[in-house]
Amino acid sequence: CLPGGEGGLILPLLPNEVEAEWPAWWRGLLYLLGLGYAFLGVSVISDTFMEAIEEITSQEREVQFFDSRTGSIRTYKAKIWNGTVANLTLMALGSSAPEILLNVVEMGFHGFYA
Repeated sequence: CLPGGEGGLILPLLPNEVEAEWPAWWRGLLYLLGLGYAFLGVSVISDTFMEAIEEITSQEREVQFFDSRTGSIRTYKAKIWNGTVANLTLMALGSSAPEILLNVVEMGFHGFYA
């Protein structure tokens, strides 16, 4: 960071000079606390996401078919979604989401020019 820059490295609201005067251990501690808080947020969102996936993939419907051996119509419950395919698809989307969002934010700050 250069003197008189736009904002600090850890706390962008403060000028660089204010943040540069703090001891390195204090800035490191603030960085680690912020990183821990971010990981906690990702953990909560991931748990909520997986609960939603389990709820969606556990849906069932009744299917009727003709049993030629007994000559009657039989009913059984079948899953609507293939759990493996649903989980893999959503995992791929979830792992790409941070990169997609970062690109969208970068495009927004640059006037939608690459």
